[in-house]
Amino acid sequence: AKPRGQLKIIEEILTVALEGASKTQLVYRTNLNFKSIRRYLPILLERGLIALKESPITTYVTTDKGKDFLSHYRKVRKLL
Repeated sequence: AKPRGQLKIIEEILTVALEGASKTQLVYRTNLNFKSIRRYLPILLERGLIALKESPITTYVTTDKGKDFLSHYRKVRKLL
């Protein structure tokens, strides 16, 4: 299996986070490890593609901007 590219990984994180997901759920549902997920989350938060919800447990939720990214990314992938 060829390694996933960064954009594919970002797509998977944003997809899992659509309904809100804890860091642990993101790790298991994207087949990443904690070290990898810790590399991506700050970037996605910084760019406004995901947001943090603090109650009752910390969850990551895909923002509207993140949903736009997903939609555009999938269109481009379909064209290729």
